[in-house]
Amino acid sequence: MSPAISELFEILLSYMLTFKNLKIIYLKTCVQFKIGATFLSVYTKKNHLILEFQLQREEDQFPIYLCKRISKNRVLHRLAIGELSEFDQQLKNWLQEAYETIRK
Repeated sequence: MSPAISELFEILLSYMLTFKNLKIIYLKTCVQFKIGATFLSVYTKKNHLILEFQLQREEDQFPIYLCKRISKNRVLHRLAIGELSEFDQQLKNWLQEAYETIRK
């Protein structure tokens, strides 16, 4: 990872640690954030992070580039971020919603 992406990951990690009962699993290919089930997977690349999370609805706004229904009540979303400015309130809202979706 580049230093900028490493910093972006650390900021994302700090934000995720504000969630209750969070379990973090460091795998070879990704980092998973769980509360029973996985609600966020982060894949670290050289110049960006790929985030995968599930919502109960389809959300196809930029920067989401994949939106795929995986069950009656779950839709997988994938997006890439490469700059600190992309870790904005909208992304935080999606992550909070993903957490709430899995917590139910």
